[in-house]
Amino acid sequence: MANVLPDSRLDTIQWFEARIADWTANAVAIGLTGEQVTSLAALVTAARASYDASQAARAASKASTTTFYNDTDAMRDLGADYIKTIKAFAATSNNPNVYALAQVPMPADPSPLGPPGQPTDVSISLTSAGYLSLKWKADNAAPSSGAYFVVQRKLASETSFTTVGDSGEKSFVDETVPFGATSAAYIITPRRGSQTGPASNQVTVQFGVGGAGSSATLAIAA
Repeated sequence: MANVLPDSRLDTIQWFEARIADWTANAVAIGLTGEQVTSLAALVTAARASYDASQAARAASKASTTTFYNDTDAMRDLGADYIKTIKAFAATSNNPNVYALAQVPMPADPSPLGPPGQPTDVSISLTSAGYLSLKWKADNAAPSSGAYFVVQRKLASETSFTTVGDSGEKSFVDETVPFGATSAAYIITPRRGSQTGPASNQVTVQFGVGGAGSSATLAIAA
C-alpha cells in the first residue's frame, strides 16, 4: 500500500480521481463490486470537496488577516495624530485637565541631566599675545544643556584659589596673569544650574626665565 499511494493527501486525492472512472467501468473485472467502487467514489468526491473548502477558508482567512492589519494600522496612525493634537492643545491651553478628560497620560517630566562630568586632559598653551589658553575634555557638558565651567587660579604668590572666570565651552583664555608671574595653578569645576560636578585635578604651569609674558616658555605639571 505504501509503495502505491502517494504520501501527500492532495496527491492521494488526485491519484484516485485519475482512476475512479475506470474502476467504476471495470469493477468486476478488477475484482471489486459496484457497491465498493461507488463507496470509494463518494469518499473521493467528499475528500476533494473538503480540500477545496479548506483552500477557500485559508484564502479567506488570509484576506481577513490582511484587512484586519490594514484597518488597525489606519486606526493607530489616525489615533496617534489625534493624541498629538490633544497634547498640543493641553500645552497651549496650559490645562492639565485635558489629559484627564481624554484619558491620555501626561508627559513625564524630563529626566534631570545631572552635573557635567569631571574635566580631564587639561592642556595649557601660550597665545601670541602672551595669554594662557586652557582646554579640557568633559562628558555630559554640551553648552545647550546649560553646562558651564568655573576656572579658578592660584599664583605662586597666593595662598588660595580665586575665580578668574567661567566658560560655556571646554576652553578658557586667562588674560589676567600678571606679567612676570612665575607659576599659575588651575582647577576647573563643572556646573549646571545649582548642580556641581567633580573638579579637575590641579594643573600647574611654570613660566621660564622672565616669568609670564608674550615671550614666556611653559612647563606643565599635573
